[in-house]
Amino acid sequence: MNSQYVLLTAAKDEETCISEVIQLVVRQTVLPLVWIIIDDGSSDQTASIVERFAAEYPFIQLYSAESREGRNFGSQYKAIRAAYELAKPLEFDFVAVQDADQAPEQADYYESILGEFQKNFRLGIVSGLVYERPRGVWEYRQANSADSTAGSAVFRRTCFEQIGGYAPLKYGGSDWLAQLDARMKGWEIQTRPDLHILHYRPTSSAGGIWRGKFREGLMDASFGSHPVFEFLKCCRRMTNHPFLLGSLIRFSGYLWWNLTRRKPLLSPEKEAFLRKEQLAKVHGWARSFFGIAQP
Repeated sequence: MNSQYVLLTAAKDEETCISEVIQLVVRQTVLPLVWIIIDDGSSDQTASIVERFAAEYPFIQLYSAESREGRNFGSQYKAIRAAYELAKPLEFDFVAVQDADQAPEQADYYESILGEFQKNFRLGIVSGLVYERPRGVWEYRQANSADSTAGSAVFRRTCFEQIGGYAPLKYGGSDWLAQLDARMKGWEIQTRPDLHILHYRPTSSAGGIWRGKFREGLMDASFGSHPVFEFLKCCRRMTNHPFLLGSLIRFSGYLWWNLTRRKPLLSPEKEAFLRKEQLAKVHGWARSFFGIAQP
């Protein structure tokens, strides 16, 4: 098996963290065959910073997309698709997608993940878990899920191509949809809790934390998330930063989508598969809460 991987990143106005992100990648024990960074219309010094590193590290390649207004999840993943098209002619077996405001903490992060693929040939997606610093110190993000990989993840190339890569979505969730598509095609997904992804911008904080939480509710509804699961998930996250109000605003976004009679964006087949998984989780939470042993 070819253990080479390509690294794909879309960057927009990330001058405050992109230098540190790049430094954490270039110290990896296994470097990517190529790191394609698409500057998605930055208005700050992001491109200039990347160019300085690219002059020192030839595997870093910077490309520019046309200028776009504001941050947009659809735009971000269109840039990732463009990056993959640039990398496609190369020989590699793995595709790593890393957000421009995220970076691997451990120097052997990518080496360790590639090792997981060697152990299990049904493994399609692997990632570490996200750490953020809402109080100035890196800490485990409470929204992490052991059965869901982070947005910055590594794919087996055959899995990535089978699912068609990332689908640009207006309200976000492209990484969530990629995992759903992979599971529907029989691929397994794994997280490594001991491997940390440092997230320099709190989740959903771009454009304002409250707007971000409302957008997350719209995203959940656009997938057709089951109402019982959505309610319980928001209840479970009331103790997460930004605590009760964040959960209420997220659930408000979910309710708004449904009260305005908007339809899920996923196909009925995908929505049914998602809801089946979610109800299985609800049953698991109930058994855990009431102390019922697994069957």
